[in-house]
Amino acid sequence: MPIDPQLNVDEVIITTMARQLSGEMLVSSVTAFGSLAAHLAKRRYAPDLAVLSTPESGMDVTPMPTLTLGQFLTDVQQGIPLTMEDIFDAIFTDHFRIWINPSQIDQYGNTNITCIGDWYRPKVALVGARGIPEDTSHLSETFYYILNHSPRAVVARVDFKSGAGNGDSRRGLGPHGAPSVLVTDLGVFDFTGPDGTMAVRSLHPGVSIEEVQDRTGFPVHVPAGEISATDPPSPDDIRIIRDADPLEVRKLELMSGPEAAEKFVAIYERERQALHATYPRVGKLGR
Repeated sequence: MPIDPQLNVDEVIITTMARQLSGEMLVSSVTAFGSLAAHLAKRRYAPDLAVLSTPESGMDVTPMPTLTLGQFLTDVQQGIPLTMEDIFDAIFTDHFRIWINPSQIDQYGNTNITCIGDWYRPKVALVGARGIPEDTSHLSETFYYILNHSPRAVVARVDFKSGAGNGDSRRGLGPHGAPSVLVTDLGVFDFTGPDGTMAVRSLHPGVSIEEVQDRTGFPVHVPAGEISATDPPSPDDIRIIRDADPLEVRKLELMSGPEAAEKFVAIYERERQALHATYPRVGKLGR
């Protein structure tokens, strides 16, 4: 059965992501889910984090996901400016964390954000590997999330290796960069199975192991003993998420097709009204 209907899957995933973060780390936020998880972690679970909203807005700003002003609306006057050199220094010294949302992840934790299908004749061209090769060779913790756990996303073998997992990909790289955690709409997984394969850590409330197996492109390792349930978000977690994202931009990541288009239009109109109230001169300057 799916996740407990009394819970919002987006709030369960974001809270679970936030609880994985710790220490004096620079946390990058390139999606609504990643930004809100970092923001929640800073507020509730890991006060020593330095949250990077975007390189332009700097570090330790309060995120508000938006549509029309880039990924996030932030108070840039509060931000601590950072350069790309600063960010790569944090990666290479293992003081950087990021939640990556791959298009595919396989049983060894290899990830793909480059293309679907054959490299020479892809069905879909994606954004490209970007910083994942550096992350998966330098960081002692690498975090992934997928919002629709299905055999198309959690696959036996990725179509293209954008980021290195375990197995053959890990040989010669060493342990830094190996996959740590995968959070999906079904549960939390790690890579402690045989030969570094994916294993169940916890299931979200209402989810069964049979559903996980049905929606995965390979047999998932199930450790001996009782599988724990993911701790649901607390009222404080939910309040912080909703206060930071009152327009519910995060929900767009869970949608597609006409449903996503309808939600986009509704958010756009609410955002336009909110920004006009906050910056009333914008309309006059645009004339």
